[in-house]
Amino acid sequence: MFKTIEILSENEEYLRCRIVEPDLDEKVGLNHLLIFMVHGFPGNKDGQGDVFNDLAFLLKDKGFHSLSIDLRGCGESDGLQEKFTLSTARADLQATLEWAKSQGYERFIFIGEGLGAILPLMDLNDEVVCFILLWPILDLSYTAKVIFNAEEIKDESKKAGYIVKDKNRIGIPFVDELQKTDITHILQEVDRPLLVMHGAADKVAPIDRLDYLRGYVKSRRVEITSFQDGTHGLPALNHRKAMHFHILQFIEKYASWL
Repeated sequence: MFKTIEILSENEEYLRCRIVEPDLDEKVGLNHLLIFMVHGFPGNKDGQGDVFNDLAFLLKDKGFHSLSIDLRGCGESDGLQEKFTLSTARADLQATLEWAKSQGYERFIFIGEGLGAILPLMDLNDEVVCFILLWPILDLSYTAKVIFNAEEIKDESKKAGYIVKDKNRIGIPFVDELQKTDITHILQEVDRPLLVMHGAADKVAPIDRLDYLRGYVKSRRVEITSFQDGTHGLPALNHRKAMHFHILQFIEKYASWL
């Protein structure tokens, strides 16, 4: 069973989320566990190439509950796309966590893609069991410079408050955040198990940036699966099938972790 829910975030703005539950399970699911899915930016709760849709129903068949989120300014949630920032996204995740706790969920797993892979790492919560990072964006200054052309933003774009890339409005404050944010100190606090899925041919999030994880993450339980010819989002069917297998195995391994 799946349904759309609304969760109140900051400034009286609502998040639209999709929760998928097993048909014959107790209300809060296996071990009171909820699996969050966090999209990148630009993006929405379906995930790149519908990755979260596919995972939600695979998890449902295994008895797990999952929640995919449209962050503010994205998908069906309130807010303007150009107002999206790391700060607003972090506030949205905190709002969804509080909602989940109010529903009786006690333990959480985060699956994030791209930028959404690192957002949950920025505010560690004691109830989080583990993290699954799909093609994570770890070098934020690289993203600002190479993907959003931060050094070439024109005065008229600065005046408007956003740039346009692939028909998406990218806020100048967000680009500024990316330029100024170094996540190495954040990674040093991560002590939960991590699973990483990445493509060696990824030009949006170059695979050599995974050295950030190898060099800084405190956790000794880091599993990295890379695909030699995989591009950003791992869209190839054979890559997706392998990715699904690894993710389900990882979740089943740590779902009972206390």
